[in-house]
Amino acid sequence: MLAILLLQALQARAASGSAAPPKPESSPASRPSADPGGAPAVDLPDLLAKLGEKAKTYESVALKFVCIEGIRNSNDPPENERRYDFMYVEAQQQRYIPYRQRHTGKPAKTVPETNIDFDFPDSYSWTLMFLPDRQQLFHFKYVRQDWFSLRLAYIIEFTASLPYTSGRTIYEWGGRVWVDAENYNFLKVEAEPGNQDERLKLELKSYRQAPRFLIYPMARTPRGASYDITFLNEYQKLSLPDQLDYKTFEVELDGSQTMEGVTILRYTGYRFYDVDVRDKFLK
Repeated sequence: MLAILLLQALQARAASGSAAPPKPESSPASRPSADPGGAPAVDLPDLLAKLGEKAKTYESVALKFVCIEGIRNSNDPPENERRYDFMYVEAQQQRYIPYRQRHTGKPAKTVPETNIDFDFPDSYSWTLMFLPDRQQLFHFKYVRQDWFSLRLAYIIEFTASLPYTSGRTIYEWGGRVWVDAENYNFLKVEAEPGNQDERLKLELKSYRQAPRFLIYPMARTPRGASYDITFLNEYQKLSLPDQLDYKTFEVELDGSQTMEGVTILRYTGYRFYDVDVRDKFLK
């Protein structure tokens, strides 16, 4: 009886030893990447194609709206805000350029155009950066998903191919753009002049090595800028610019930054004309 039990135990052990070992879990490097929180990975070419279609909608209404633009500096009280009627007009060189005239609140009153020259891009031009024929002017990199203004957004990093000169076009800037993950509307852009970090390092080095008068370097103080704009004005199914903050700063000898000022532009009172809402916005 004991011999039979020993034989059965040996047979059971042999059977268990011949069973296939469990498969090892795949390594993290072999798994598809995902956003924090378990969101699925995003295919950038597919996302850019969808953003290209949305950009065509923004382009289709670029010449069909007027709004009120308020301009002031950060050290000015809100009541000193200058107000203009703002719209886009066609131009041969840049396709579209801003047109401003002083806001009077009296539509029947004719006033001349107001020329204002800024060292940064106009607000609406960002909505056209994903047009299929303009995407090659940028290098795009998908970053992650995150929430902004109660909307789940894709965050895309971009760098422009053109060198920074005047700063007036979006093709001279780099930064990040937030687009709505549901309808691909613009939500926010944070940008700075192209290659600004490298430029400021070189300028700071020259600034430190420059001859001095007493304790003051006889060289130009390095200066930089940042550009933030949000698109929280909603019209039908589009989100439109609502506020732009353009900040300038100086770089001190120790490398610290001192804010010079902020130019604030606000956009309200959008009115559209000659637009088929069903065809353009409800897709």
